Amino acid sequence: MSVNTFTKEQIIEQLNKILSLEYAGVVQYMQHSFLVSGHQRIVYSDFFREESKGSLKHASIIGDKIVALGGVPTVEPATIHQTTDLQEMLEQDLELERNALAAYMTAWEMSSSNPTLKFMLESIIQDEQIHVEDLEKMTSKNNVAVSDGEKEIKLHRAS
Repeated sequence: MSVNTFTKEQIIEQLNKILSLEYAGVVQYMQHSFLVSGHQRIVYSDFFREESKGSLKHASIIGDKIVALGGVPTVEPATIHQTTDLQEMLEQDLELERNALAAYMTAWEMSSSNPTLKFMLESIIQDEQIHVEDLEKMTSKNNVAVSDGEKEIKLHRAS
């Protein structure tokens, strides 16, 4: 089995794609925290702000790694979406997290000759996977039914 070897420049380019997605996460999550309204604001405003902080943390790590590899971090965010509808916010954030996870996975695949980079990416990939799974649950149209008599939980998938 042959292993693809990627240049440092190609890896930096991929890390800059990740950085632009993390920048978008910082702004998009913060904007959603501003725009969420009604009784949902009590819970979701803090949730969105915490996610924004997480994106900033990842951006800091990736930006520092780009410089350590001899590159220049991008200043351009990926596309930022906004809405005033909570369900749409969560769906926009899920799309962003899925895109980030895919970009991280590509960088991980490219980093076979750099074990420390690969290890650093694995830690962030774990965070991203958790974000995707949480947002999938939050946007799910599935219903869970609990039967007290049988102590059984059944998942009813929406069609």
